[in-house]
Amino acid sequence: MYIITSFCCGQKYLPIREKWLQRIKKTCKHAKDIKLFDKIDVPLENKYGWWDVLRLNNILLLARETNIPVVQVDMDIIIEKDIQPLVNLCYDFIISTEIGGNKAYPTECSSVLGFGVCSGFYILKPSAASFFKRMLHLMYEQKYGNYSDQVNLMHYIMNNKHEINEETCVFDGTTYTNKIISIDGIKICVLDFEIVIRDPVFSKGQFANHINIDNVGGTMNFLRYFDEPLESLPLSCRCGKKHLGNSEICTHISMRS
Repeated sequence: MYIITSFCCGQKYLPIREKWLQRIKKTCKHAKDIKLFDKIDVPLENKYGWWDVLRLNNILLLARETNIPVVQVDMDIIIEKDIQPLVNLCYDFIISTEIGGNKAYPTECSSVLGFGVCSGFYILKPSAASFFKRMLHLMYEQKYGNYSDQVNLMHYIMNNKHEINEETCVFDGTTYTNKIISIDGIKICVLDFEIVIRDPVFSKGQFANHINIDNVGGTMNFLRYFDEPLESLPLSCRCGKKHLGNSEICTHISMRS
């Protein structure tokens, strides 16, 4: 049993709300409740990641009130199957992997650690609450230059004593390899990239697809990804999208052939 939450604010995300809710209710049968919030009631500077502060503050309140896992799912993530097996993993905090490997954002950390974390999807269990209260304090103070949870978490891991191991798990007959970070008495599981896929090319049993709305031409185009086969829709990578500052030749097109 767990609670799903998300921050829904702004014209890019409000039109997605109903489709997103329908998909969550259809696939996540073990969710006790779904909590969406849109109130901006904490005074913050207009710096990158301010929404992460509001989001984590809300999640910690939910964890304290309910004493069950809280699952954060961004509005641009489409859940494809029940996430209960991910919640069942025996770790204090579970988070998806950022695209880019050792060049993932923030690169100053991923270049050292070899990977990045993506806070679009994560599972915070009550046992991790104290750790993330400290993290929230760092975010408020912009310890590492902005409010971003990804930036603060990655820098904290890199700059404090930790141990990284790999462990495998099997879901629906497929073996995945997760990275396990032991730090400050808790274990953080960074999910195999194939479990929650950022900018997916095709369907291969993933639990969720994380699709960049801007890369597919906006909200109305994004809504198609809820109902139409992924393989029939435009790729959501940035390759060749000059209006997004990228002029590289797309290397993903051939993967679909």
